[in-house]
Amino acid sequence: MAAYPSTRTQRIPPFQPTIPELLRYVAVAYGEREAQVRGDSRITFAELDRRSAALAKGLLARGVGKGSRVGLLMPNAPAFTLLFMAAARIGAIVAPLSTLYQAPELGWVVRNADVQLLLTCDSYLGHEYLGRLERAFPELSRQTSGRLALPEAPYLRDVLVWGACDRDWAGPAEATLLRLAAERPEFDDALLRAAEDAVTPADSLCMIHTSGSTANPKGVVHGHGPMIRHTYQMAHDFFGVLPGERFVSTRPFFWVAGLSATLMHSLHLGCCLITPDDPSGVAVRRLVEAEGVTALCGDEGWFRSLNVDPVFTAAGYEAVRQTMDCAALARRDGDGLRFLNPGRTGEPKHIPRERIGRSYGMTETLGAHTSMPPDELLPADRPSYCGRAVPGVRHRVVDPVSRAPLSPGEAGELEVAGYCLMQGLYKQERDETFTVDGFYATGDICEVDTAGYLAFSHRRGEMLKIHGANVAPLEVELALNGQPAVERSAVVGVGPPDAMVLVAAVQLRTGQPFDETHARAALRAQLSSYKVPKRLFVLTADEFPLTGSGKVKKAALVALLRAKLAAQVEGDEQVANA
Repeated sequence: MAAYPSTRTQRIPPFQPTIPELLRYVAVAYGEREAQVRGDSRITFAELDRRSAALAKGLLARGVGKGSRVGLLMPNAPAFTLLFMAAARIGAIVAPLSTLYQAPELGWVVRNADVQLLLTCDSYLGHEYLGRLERAFPELSRQTSGRLALPEAPYLRDVLVWGACDRDWAGPAEATLLRLAAERPEFDDALLRAAEDAVTPADSLCMIHTSGSTANPKGVVHGHGPMIRHTYQMAHDFFGVLPGERFVSTRPFFWVAGLSATLMHSLHLGCCLITPDDPSGVAVRRLVEAEGVTALCGDEGWFRSLNVDPVFTAAGYEAVRQTMDCAALARRDGDGLRFLNPGRTGEPKHIPRERIGRSYGMTETLGAHTSMPPDELLPADRPSYCGRAVPGVRHRVVDPVSRAPLSPGEAGELEVAGYCLMQGLYKQERDETFTVDGFYATGDICEVDTAGYLAFSHRRGEMLKIHGANVAPLEVELALNGQPAVERSAVVGVGPPDAMVLVAAVQLRTGQPFDETHARAALRAQLSSYKVPKRLFVLTADEFPLTGSGKVKKAALVALLRAKLAAQVEGDEQVANA
């Protein structure tokens, strides 16, 4: 059977799809309009071009160039964007690193990515990264800046810090790069332009690390051309934020949803991206009133929590979803609502969640490879489907064992190919990653109907057998995450195969009330009874066992919840015998 093609025409950017061309384009198109805000730190589109160019000259003087591997350990901030663009515009491969990494994870990724220059902040939300690096690489404390030679990271030559730097083995990032450029006047605008002109759409741009629940992170390599083309198309045709809007997002830039599907989208659309550390209703209300915010980018649970937040709603505000990931802000006006952005037309209305197509994708495809435009709803007979393939993407469903193609409507493993597919996995040969005809096996069990609509079922190997029935944990997790109080959830099976019970762990949103009985009742209204967890345990963010890329370590969670169940049973027995 032939692969499922897209039913739409692919949108092509009006400039050569490389980072230097993008920067020149937005500097002219949007000029001194604000591009990004975080607290007191602000940057315009023109400044992004000018300041990243100045830093790029320093990188060239430092010996960084096409193919150099630059690690970037930074929170969502204009500084991240400046450093990312400075390295990318001269052809370096940028590896954004999770600010959640602990020392062993940080050391493993720096070593696996063969990072040559590490650009890091000093600290963020209580995380102190210089000490963490010393724990990852004990030899650091005995070395000097610019002359690193570490057996644990043999390619790492230098660490530059954005913020306070009190270590001999590191230097101040911005000051160092600007000084190097000033000391080497031959690294002028003409040489920078020559380096930028040597960057092509086929060149590697970034290495984004992702991981499963048990494996070490894998480095997913993407090129300039796919990144620019895909984000340009998704921003204009599938994003729920309008051109020029000022919107709030809390998606981390070190993951694909933040880098590709938020930061890059905002650049293409000339939006001002506002990235607070605090996503609460108090903080969002302040940003709406102080910064002119008119839209949000995040998850459904966040939108729901805002709509029941007493401080946010006291001002009459509501988050009205436009897509699964974007919401427009509206305000009560008499008996109705009106959008804060006058550019939106029509009456604000809450669309049933089952009619909104999910943007379904992965790091390997730069985010979504299926979606629905904001003005198009799913057919009523295909509730909660994942839309259709975006233009330039092909889907194929195959038998997971024989690899034979299946017919429309048959469930099997999804394979994907197309313009947004990764160049490959770092340090993995091509024939280990792709089929002979260029498809990538996603590991997702899906079905695609005759109209091209895709329904996701579960990940291979993740199906649980509960009382003789199959349960996909992701289905239950999606339902839990839709509850206003739930920030994160994870569902596992605990016990022997013939007596396994379904148990969930939930992390709560700050200030949100939670009642287990009420939460389970809400699940029963959405799911078959055998899919409702026997117990819901509340865990703090620190208690959730996570990989460095923020995914739940299911094996560790099973052990944790098994112990909690046992303690509960013992407590019940003691009460009964009292």
